[in-house]
Amino acid sequence: MLDTVFYFVLNMSIAACFVIAVLLVIRQIRPIPRRVVYPLWTLAFLRLVFPFAFPTDWSLFNLTGGLIKRLITVETITQDLASTPGISATGLEDFSMMNFVGAAQEYLPIEYKTETLRQVFVSASVIWAIIAAAMLIAVFTLFMLTRKELTKATHIKDRLYRSEMLLSPVLAGLIRPKIILPTSLHPDSPECQMILAHENVHRRRLDNLWRLLALCITCLHWFNPFAWIMLKSFLTDMELSCDETVVKRYSKEERKAYAGALLNFAEDKRLLISTAFGQSGVKVRIVNVLNYRKLTVIGAVVSALFLLAVVVVLMTNPQLRV
Repeated sequence: MLDTVFYFVLNMSIAACFVIAVLLVIRQIRPIPRRVVYPLWTLAFLRLVFPFAFPTDWSLFNLTGGLIKRLITVETITQDLASTPGISATGLEDFSMMNFVGAAQEYLPIEYKTETLRQVFVSASVIWAIIAAAMLIAVFTLFMLTRKELTKATHIKDRLYRSEMLLSPVLAGLIRPKIILPTSLHPDSPECQMILAHENVHRRRLDNLWRLLALCITCLHWFNPFAWIMLKSFLTDMELSCDETVVKRYSKEERKAYAGALLNFAEDKRLLISTAFGQSGVKVRIVNVLNYRKLTVIGAVVSALFLLAVVVVLMTNPQLRV
């Protein structure tokens, strides 16, 4: 059964490579704000965790030609369950999974074309599972250690705390996150108010939860270098989009002050599952803040249409070939 799971994971990983590659190109288009690019990474996450999609004529994968060995419909996979009372694939027949590997002839469980392929996938699935489990355990352990350290923070007011172990303000926690300031930062200073605005954007968007999900998904696809590129780019775009959301209300002089705050709290410390104000490419963030341009009404409409088009192109599968 483990090799069946790995077979599906491998095909999802290959499909996600195309999506990640497109998103990496999109994020290089400078007129597109990072707060538009940031939610697009959800498409890569979905490709990495959900194997099925609806087919359309507009799918990017219509251009992949012979790379897709077969389109596996939900009906194909569940045909053995169709005779079971209460189980039906009605309404899901059009959903399909792209099979890039082409090593199987039956599914759920996988039946391979040759005994050699079976042995290869059984062995590979064991290696995959051991490393993925070890990485997930490491993520959980580091998260718990970080959480333990941050419990020593001193309460100031509301969800605001102070800690001597920090060099940069962070938003810590998943369910009810709290903002923790370094001792060098006065909570009533203008600089702190800008930082609080930044961290509150992270809090409203549940960015710590998204960070955790991105880490776990990358652990499951540890063998795919595109997954690691996705993680790095996603975390960078998280901070850039947060900066843009904050400074869109600021004047030019206030944006300069915000850039100065970024520079003051630039540091190399990383806290797992926590968003630190001074992390993720401070130089790039400062340039992005100083060069920020507000979206016009036309720009907002174009961005919305662009998002819709990207979703359709990347999140649908090619049409079944008759």
